[in-house]
Amino acid sequence: MKLLDAISLGVAVAFAAPAALLGVETLLAGDRTGWVFLGFAAGILAFERYVVTPDDLPAMLAQKTVGAVVEDPDESRSDDDSSTQ
Repeated sequence: MKLLDAISLGVAVAFAAPAALLGVETLLAGDRTGWVFLGFAAGILAFERYVVTPDDLPAMLAQKTVGAVVEDPDESRSDDDSSTQ
């Protein structure tokens, strides 16, 4: 997981957690409308994961640029190992 993805997920969880907690408390109190709050919390997390917004485009571009410029250390090790054998 990339750093920007982790930060974005953390923000989404920070917004979804209170709604989920309210849903659980409402369900435990015997009110079935708690499912609405749990659905809302799930919707926040699903939206963050699956929907690309215009604000996400610069982050996606930055991740692709860094991936093209900087080699993954695991890939460079496997290339070195195969050339020495």
